[in-house]
Amino acid sequence: MSANQIFDNSMTIPEERFELLSAYIDGEVTDAEEQLVEQWLSDDVDFRRFYQQQLKLRQFLIDLPVPSTANSSVKANTEIMIDRVFAEIDKRSQRRKWKLAGIGISVAAVVGIFGSLFTFNSSPQFSPVANSVKAPAPVVEEPVLIAMEEPLVPLPKSMNTK
Repeated sequence: MSANQIFDNSMTIPEERFELLSAYIDGEVTDAEEQLVEQWLSDDVDFRRFYQQQLKLRQFLIDLPVPSTANSSVKANTEIMIDRVFAEIDKRSQRRKWKLAGIGISVAAVVGIFGSLFTFNSSPQFSPVANSVKAPAPVVEEPVLIAMEEPLVPLPKSMNTK
C-alpha cells in the first residue's frame, strides 16, 4: 500500500499538511508519511517553498541567542523577595489555622454550656431524667393462701389416681 493510498483523503486541508510537514522536519513521521511529504515536496512548488521557510525559521530559533544569567545581586534580591513572599504565605496560613481552632473551641464551649443547662437543671420540669421516670403503681396486697390438704389448682386426673 503506497503513501498516496493511505493519505489520499485525509491530507487535503492545509492544517493537516502543515502538521505533517512539521513532524517531518522534527523526524517524527512513519515511513509512509515520510514518502508522502517527499512526494509533496517533489510535486508542489508552493509546498517546497513553505518547507524552505520552515527550515529557515527552525534554524533561526536554534541560533537565537540565549540571555546571559543575571548578575548575582539581582539574583540574590529575587531570592530574598521569593523567600519573603513564601514566609508571608506561611504566616497567613498559620493565622487561618489558629482562627479555625479558636472558632472550634468557642463552638464547643457554647454547646457545652447550653447542654449543661438542660441536663444539670435542678428543676424536674426541665430534666429529661425526671420526666422519663414514673412513680411506681401502688401494690394491692392479697391474702396469702396456704394449701395443706387440697391443692389450690385442681390436678390432672392422672395424678389423682396414684
